[in-house]
Amino acid sequence: MQSVTSDGGSNPPEPPYRPTAAGLVRHIAETYGDRLSQVGGADRMSFRDLERRSALYARGLLASGVTKGSRVALMMPNGPEFVAAFLAAARIGALVAPLSTLYQAPELSWVLNNADIQVLMIADRYLRHDYLARLEEAFPSLRGQTAGRLVLPQAPYLRSILVWGEGRRDWAHPGPETLKAVAAERPEFDEALLAAVEANVAPADLLCIIHTSGSTAEPKGVVHSHGAMMRHSYQKAFHYWSFGEGDVLVGVRPFFWIAGLAASMFQILQAGRTLFTPDDDTAATVVKLIETEGVNAVCSSEAWMASLRADPALEEAGYELFRLAQDTGALARRTPQGPVFLNPLRAKATPHPVHPHPDQIARSYGMTETLSAHTTIPSGTLLPDDKHRTCGRPIPGVKLRIVDQETRQPVPPGQVGEAEVAGYSLMMGLYKKERQDTFTPDGFYRTGDLLSEDADGYLTFSNRIGDMIKVHGANVAPLEVERAIEALPQIARAAVVGLPDPDGGSVLVAAVEVRAGREFDEASIRAELRTKLSSFKVPRRILALEPEEFPLTGSGKIVKSGLRPILGARLEAEDTTAS
Repeated sequence: MQSVTSDGGSNPPEPPYRPTAAGLVRHIAETYGDRLSQVGGADRMSFRDLERRSALYARGLLASGVTKGSRVALMMPNGPEFVAAFLAAARIGALVAPLSTLYQAPELSWVLNNADIQVLMIADRYLRHDYLARLEEAFPSLRGQTAGRLVLPQAPYLRSILVWGEGRRDWAHPGPETLKAVAAERPEFDEALLAAVEANVAPADLLCIIHTSGSTAEPKGVVHSHGAMMRHSYQKAFHYWSFGEGDVLVGVRPFFWIAGLAASMFQILQAGRTLFTPDDDTAATVVKLIETEGVNAVCSSEAWMASLRADPALEEAGYELFRLAQDTGALARRTPQGPVFLNPLRAKATPHPVHPHPDQIARSYGMTETLSAHTTIPSGTLLPDDKHRTCGRPIPGVKLRIVDQETRQPVPPGQVGEAEVAGYSLMMGLYKKERQDTFTPDGFYRTGDLLSEDADGYLTFSNRIGDMIKVHGANVAPLEVERAIEALPQIARAAVVGLPDPDGGSVLVAAVEVRAGREFDEASIRAELRTKLSSFKVPRRILALEPEEFPLTGSGKIVKSGLRPILGARLEAEDTTAS
């Protein structure tokens, strides 16, 4: 039988500071000093600035009554203010809940109530979103109430809302100005008191609550500790991350999702790199940042990097993107002699870069419950030839086992089963859920994911339990088909569902978003897929939808239960027109 895997059972490396948010922010201020840390628009913040700004906000929060264990929500776009506000609340021991900037009024109302939020720090607007109007839609009784004295039956713990931006309401305080003013008015809440508060925040204390979004259920509130976040992001930054000295990054993953918070924000802080967070993710913006700010690397999702590489604007400007890992890449300049990395130190180490085969790059495996990826391979390495397209192995400190769904016993190497995970990066629990409802008796978390593990400990992701679609008696994993479609240069994203087949079973139908400026030809796409997939895995129909037509959760995931009736109605309309 297969035994529990944990990469040799070793422990993760310990950071060179007490693993709390306060320990981190003071350490990076001392270590990296005036090096540029965060840039968003005109706001530029060094590592020392970050410590000072977050300390000032922290003192203002303390003077306002926020303390250890207070539940503080943060709803802002990526940028220096998000980082400073998050760390301000975290370093004094508040439980911080970053909220999706995509939340609509019902979702916002539900989350603020479910997480028992006491203080909300929110931007007045972002892109086309007016968050103050959205709050009034979520909580109509806000109108007529007084800032700092809120009483809302739909969110009974919420007492104060702090607003960043120019928007004003009688029920809200202007955020940064209020925190600065309160800190100045209460000089007793000084640096000495802040240091004393920070000393009482332990690695075991709760740091954040991240709400995941399922497609058919309410979001889960995943709770993590200071120690888990600091240790995991430290180990990932220095042992499993592809960036080094001289790398200047642009990142577009939202900080309110775990990949953006743990694998972007915290890892970049740990490593002392500079991060640019633009308002849009277009290739034109990346080119501008290359040429005006010296950006030379990217850190974001695999799908976005594929889109960036395929965008003509990057090539026309004379640049090229080299993937370093699943979610990281280095930028190079095209020259007659071949591409040259923009980072001089990287160019010196690798004067003649070549693109690795995509199958050599470890896919990694992780989730919100484990602080993002917890299986991968060390930085600077590629998968062995016989391990292509695997998710690497569990990193030190992680335990992972593959079990039979019925017997819950470990399965033999190579056999697909459900993954159960434990270890240092595993969540403390689900908010308002009892431990026995979340973990196995021996402390493992049932992921609901189907994987297999070979004799050397390399993992291959198969599918989510319940996602399989039966087509002509055979099981089809939608993820496999979606990956094949999204590998096509004209496709930005895809979602595959099963619709009822008049002959019984299901028929595969795909919805796709076509990249700007690209042509959509259903027949040619199906023909291309037939060269990559078994015939029964090729969708019978592929329909192009506009981005706004995709039903999404608050975290931006496609709601397949909502997509099915949309595609069904589209096909029915086509049949009616044809007849």
